[in-house]
Order: sequence, then C-alpha cells, then structure tokens
Amino acid sequence: MNSVMESVCIVCNSVRNTSKPGIHFQSLLNKIRKEFRNQGFDIKLKSLRDHELFEDEFYVTACYDPINDYRRDTAIEIVIHHNFDKAFVWNDRVHITNLLIQIYDATVHEFRHQRQSRKRMFEVVNDPNIYLDDPDEIDAYAISIAIELCRSLGKTRALRYMSTFLRLSRLRFNEQRVSPALHSYVKQFGNLDNPIIKRLAKKVYVRLQKVDTDCIFM
Repeated sequence: MNSVMESVCIVCNSVRNTSKPGIHFQSLLNKIRKEFRNQGFDIKLKSLRDHELFEDEFYVTACYDPINDYRRDTAIEIVIHHNFDKAFVWNDRVHITNLLIQIYDATVHEFRHQRQSRKRMFEVVNDPNIYLDDPDEIDAYAISIAIELCRSLGKTRALRYMSTFLRLSRLRFNEQRVSPALHSYVKQFGNLDNPIIKRLAKKVYVRLQKVDTDCIFM
C-alpha cells in the first residue's frame, strides 16, 4: 500500500502547495481532479451540497464498485458533502489541509478494497451482519487506523501505545480522537475479548510496522 499512499500524498501535497488563499471551491475541486489524473488515478471526484450542514462544514465519503472495476470503468468515487454557496472561497490553508486529509484517507481506504477485490478475481465472499464486521473492512480500516495514529502520535509512540489498545481508542490529541476509526470500532464491539477487536489490533500492529510515514499526508 505504500506505493498508492505515496502517489495520493503527492496529489495532496501538490494541491496544497499550489492553492493560494482566496481560491474558489470549484477551482479547488478542479485542481484536485487534475492532480489525480496527472498521477494516473482513475477516480470520480464530485461534490454534493447538503443544506443541513453548517455553511463552513464538510465531510468526505467514498466507495469502490467491483462491478465497474471488472468492466474497466471508473471504480472509485469520492464525494465531498458540503453546504458552500458558489461564491465560497478558501482563505485558510488549514481548511484546505483538512479537506485533503479526508480525501487522502478515503482514497487510500478504497484502493485497499480494490486490491482485495482484484486479488480474489472480483468474487464476493463476505456477508457481514454489521458493516464493520466485514473482514475486508477490518483489513482496510487497519490501514486507516495506522495512518491516523501516525498522523496524530507518530509511528514510534503509536506502536508503544498498542499494548493498551482500548486506552488508545479513547486517547485524544488537541481535543480530537487520535484515531476516530479505532474509536468507532471499540464503541461498536466493546473490548479486547471480542474476536473482531483482537483481529483488528493484530492487523493495526502489523500495518504500523510496515507503513512508511513519508507516504502519509499530514
């Protein structure tokens, strides 16, 4: 995954470095699309206005479609949910960075699903009762959690905290969870006696050891 992470990181760094204060939201989207194309990514990036959000609020969702992938159509879609009007401009690099972090995390996560699907020749084998119970999601979220932990704590410190996995799920840095994805898993499944949490902890530990922090967009 480090090669995919490196390419997505290049996209995000390029967008951030070339986006001057006062850039319009649509121009920012176009810039992100262009940089993904320049790195050889076949990704659909779109925005969706949600009037229930605050005017400066946004979040990113994503999905991978194995049928489209099998047909060699665009298989990964990234959606920015927001409530910006057409005149909205981005004057704060922090907001631009936060958006790019969400896009980075979502893209890396969905490319993991693509790799899973291609490895088994697009055969569907999982039928989870709960979304987070899916073995594919446990595998992909282990990468997402490792990225979040490296970003908030650093790799060495994150590995040290792995011996107290439940405490790690509750830990905050700058008033934010060090790993929102990990917190969601523990909230859903409880404690280390749950086999799903045990499986996740092992995978996160392996991912933390393997991840190249230079490939993580910060």
